[in-house]
Amino acid sequence: MVDLSGKWISSFIQNNKIYNEEVVFEQKDKNISANIKLNFDGDICEYKFHGIVNKNLINGTYEYLDNSDLESGTISLKIINDNFLYGVTTYISTDPNNDDIIQSPYALFRNTETNLGTFNLCHKCVNAKATCCSNLMVDSPMLLPNEVKEIAKATNEEIDSFVQTIDFALMHNDKTLKTLYQMKRQKSSSACHFYKNCKCSIYDIRPIDCRIFPYDIKLEKDGNYYLIYYLADNCEIKNIDVNNLKTVSYNTRLFLRLLYPYIREWSDPYCCSKLVENKDYKIICKIEDLF
Repeated sequence: MVDLSGKWISSFIQNNKIYNEEVVFEQKDKNISANIKLNFDGDICEYKFHGIVNKNLINGTYEYLDNSDLESGTISLKIINDNFLYGVTTYISTDPNNDDIIQSPYALFRNTETNLGTFNLCHKCVNAKATCCSNLMVDSPMLLPNEVKEIAKATNEEIDSFVQTIDFALMHNDKTLKTLYQMKRQKSSSACHFYKNCKCSIYDIRPIDCRIFPYDIKLEKDGNYYLIYYLADNCEIKNIDVNNLKTVSYNTRLFLRLLYPYIREWSDPYCCSKLVENKDYKIICKIEDLF
């Protein structure tokens, strides 16, 4: 039986927004418990989880530790491997005046130095190596409408100051297409608008396009959308085992649920011209195979 004891990082979706938690598991045989800490829009919320491990499945319940706010729920997970769990969490309000029941995809990564993408990979990248954040050979990140609003609110900046609006319906004379946004670059350099002091200044609320790195979506000649990963020369990704990359790609499922309604616009050559030109990537699978 896999011992899941230790520190983990979770990701889940609520109200079209990605949240992360600090999770510490304690396991004794089939019994497992966890202390969970969530930064919910500035409020620190703590939860306690109790569950049972049965073969490669984990099922249990959690409750909010502040008794003044009635909240509980369930968590069901599949053990993908020693360092990755994937499943669903269900929030159920016990307040008699609140009948909310919210179910969300739920992923957990063991908090180690080998985590990719959303977590530790990019922390190894400093100064000139930050090609994805400061190089004109990499497309600027795309943003969904709710991401633009959140960043504008958090930074107190006008939307037009950090993104350009792309009206795909007007561009292609197709009313079925939606409007998306692309991050602007700094006037004094090729770096992302929010890349400051060799770091991302909005890391906790960075857009999905940045969160899923080193993965991306590419429309191939067969008309299908594929999940791919980059093989950039100056990136640590070249030293990562391919099988590990494929396993970690499970985490993109959460983000792709939010992105999927915009997949045609997201993959438009206007927004990803460098990806279209750059052939240094590998295909993982069709996007439709992730659901």
